[in-house]
Amino acid sequence: MENIIIEENHKNEVVNKIDPSTLNNNKSNNSDNLYIEKNDNDSRDFDQYVHDKRKYGLCPECNRPNTFYNWCKKCCSEKFQQNFGNWTSGNKQINELIQKSQLSAKNCFQPHEWIPYDRLRNIKYLAQGGFSTIYKAIWLDTSVEHWDYEKHDWKRYADELDEQDHEDASNSQIKNPLKINEKYGFPVVLKNLDDSSNLNEDFLNEWKTHIQCLYKAYNHNIVFFPTFGITQDPDTLNYMIVMDYAVYGSLRSNLSIKKYNSNDKFENLCYISEQLEVIHDLDLVHGDFHNGNILVDSGNELKISDLGLCRPVNQPNIKNEIYGVIPYIAPEVLRGKPYTKASDIYSFGIIMWEMTSGVPAFHNIPHDINLCLNICRGDRPEIIEGTMPEYVELMKSCWDNDPEKRPDVNNLMYFFGQWKEKYPIENNEEKRIPIPENEPEIIYHPKSCYISRKLNYSAKLNEILLQDELSNKIIILDDKNDNHDETSKNLELDELDDCIIKGIKRDLNELDDCVIKKIKRD
Repeated sequence: MENIIIEENHKNEVVNKIDPSTLNNNKSNNSDNLYIEKNDNDSRDFDQYVHDKRKYGLCPECNRPNTFYNWCKKCCSEKFQQNFGNWTSGNKQINELIQKSQLSAKNCFQPHEWIPYDRLRNIKYLAQGGFSTIYKAIWLDTSVEHWDYEKHDWKRYADELDEQDHEDASNSQIKNPLKINEKYGFPVVLKNLDDSSNLNEDFLNEWKTHIQCLYKAYNHNIVFFPTFGITQDPDTLNYMIVMDYAVYGSLRSNLSIKKYNSNDKFENLCYISEQLEVIHDLDLVHGDFHNGNILVDSGNELKISDLGLCRPVNQPNIKNEIYGVIPYIAPEVLRGKPYTKASDIYSFGIIMWEMTSGVPAFHNIPHDINLCLNICRGDRPEIIEGTMPEYVELMKSCWDNDPEKRPDVNNLMYFFGQWKEKYPIENNEEKRIPIPENEPEIIYHPKSCYISRKLNYSAKLNEILLQDELSNKIIILDDKNDNHDETSKNLELDELDDCIIKGIKRDLNELDDCVIKKIKRD
């Protein structure tokens, strides 16, 4: 048993708040202390107990404090566990991941489910990612909200489907069309990971990382982009991650509105930095941080997604492979060094610039080895006129060529926390500035690429850059030699001047001696 010591002068308050069954009548020799027993299974300390009871109330079944609104960790985990025998993914590792998330869930955002493919409707192609294919679908069941103690089942809140959803069902290109009698569901995205039928390491890594981040984020009152569970395509046998559908798409498709509503960037970047801090605090790096992996939810909040390339800090690049979108990749990574927290900060700096420009970085030039070379040589997007000087200074420090000179994510959180209070976002739709009708369309260079891909430039980049460094050293040596030659010439002239002066002085002295001797003789 674990004992918590509480000062005597708080005794009455404590006794009123704690279930009498938890009290231990045994006291220590010191009568000023009251000992309260605490079950080993409940790791929350007394302060957390009081907080949960006041904020979330008591569970109607076990009379313990809920850990979230209408959510008791103890009772909900038991409900999940009782259902383990009624489903299977067909894979032991996936089963264990899902079960672990359900047993440890403290709220409705954390548990994940095995989602049968036949409970998905109107499955249609949406986009091609770097390592996955994205589909949109309707999930008939939707995620759990809480346990319904009267109906003895999970409470789920589905949306009423509209006419368009039923019209889409007649499209010959969709799978599992919606049936006429199906009136409720929830829009989701299916992320079909390439070649995941054999459950490759990448799939498990992304899933584990996302769960880690969800739990860490909850402790900081931060919410990542929601994921609901895993399903499997019966045709390809590929596993698919079931995620929330981003109503407003990615940050990339929202840059223009951010440009004209300049205060947006302070609050948006504050939230992004808080989410990035969760990743870094777990000693992970995102590794693929760009505007396409930041999604805009129904509340217009920006949330980091796609943790597929997350990895431990300073993990050696054994395969010597680089993946990503060139404009966001730090120069040291382009040259083959490991991803670090500082490389994520570099990407953050590029996103800061995009918030001021309204366009993706380097959208009008080819994304090839020449761009990589120029980035390594220090080329960055041109600063937008009128950008706040302090913002520019922070942005430049983020994309500094030297990773040691970049700020850490806590610095970013501090500055954006200050700025979002000083320059609040305009939430009144009537006062927000719309994108002008004459706003020019963003024209992308045909060889620009904003999809993560494998890059094979490191060896060539290092070869060219080493030649640059060698040439620079030769130039410096030449400059030194030129300076040395000039100095020698100056020294020779100085020495000559000294000789002439000394000679003149000697001749004058000799002349004086002759004159003096002549006078004396006369």
